[in-house]
Amino acid sequence: MRGDYSFLRPGKPAPEVETRLRIGIAPTPDFTLMSLSCFVEFLRLSADESDFSRQIYCSWDLLSHEFSPIRSSCGFPMLPTKLFGDPSEYDYVVVHGGLLHSAEPIPDELYRFIQSCVEARVPVIGLCTGQFILAELGYLAGKRCAVHFSLAQAMQSNFPDVIAVTDAPVVVDGGFITCPGGLAAINLAMHLVTTNCGNTRSHKALHYLMADRGFEEIQAMKDDSEIGLHCPDRRVVNAVGLMRQRTFEPGSIAGIAQTIGTTERELTRLFRKHLRVAPLQYWRGMRLNAAKWMVVNSDRSITQIAYECGFTDSSHLIHWFKREFNVTPSKLRRLQSDIGVH
Repeated sequence: MRGDYSFLRPGKPAPEVETRLRIGIAPTPDFTLMSLSCFVEFLRLSADESDFSRQIYCSWDLLSHEFSPIRSSCGFPMLPTKLFGDPSEYDYVVVHGGLLHSAEPIPDELYRFIQSCVEARVPVIGLCTGQFILAELGYLAGKRCAVHFSLAQAMQSNFPDVIAVTDAPVVVDGGFITCPGGLAAINLAMHLVTTNCGNTRSHKALHYLMADRGFEEIQAMKDDSEIGLHCPDRRVVNAVGLMRQRTFEPGSIAGIAQTIGTTERELTRLFRKHLRVAPLQYWRGMRLNAAKWMVVNSDRSITQIAYECGFTDSSHLIHWFKREFNVTPSKLRRLQSDIGVH
């Protein structure tokens, strides 16, 4: 039987005040749910006192050309709350993207709505990969644009006149705002709330999200063995980030270098300068650590582990595993099993 939580409800009616921040959110098919959640939760907590969720100081709508569900990239569908209409109803319109390789086409109605927003001089925001749609419409030519580092090359190759920025959570340029998504969506919401509602509202939301505490503890939990993530050169950090993403995928250093906008030769120079190791060796060490974890903590065959960790075959894995850890994978597994028995 459910408990009585009525005492948590508001003790007085909502104040009759002007809504200072009105936002329309227009997602594309296969949009990212995490970015939407981070963004809207910050707005929700900024819009009212405590955790009451009333849209008082901030309001938001999920927009589309029809009321059919919009599928997110994780498979969960979202129902629009309002159809495209007069953009002047909003202080900002967010174009919320997701998978660029989605097979689901972006509705023409969305493009036309964005154009109507620009014509009405309503600031438009590109969130996650929404900035790619703005670039397709020609609105970001010559402008700085926040892009996830793994998509910077895609932006530069398709839109060479756009200045891709990979080290900022929010970029404002010429009436357009861009954000790479993920947790940076909190930065975006905080920027909008602070600008339109003041610092007090932002600090309140941060406190409720517990984003103002525990950060040092979270940082301390990170794997400090990957020193590349602490490198002062952003290109090295981005390369290491891509290596982590692709630990279990085949790939090349040339491909990593191209994605972050440099050459294999230059990336090798940077790794040797900052990490005293070649990028291929660094990436191999990352794969070997993943393989070691699987050897000790799973019952996968050595052949399967080799395949999953990007080695050409089991012999290739065994060769480098022994050089790195002074023991073969099979022997390490037997040793761990013997320790477990005793």
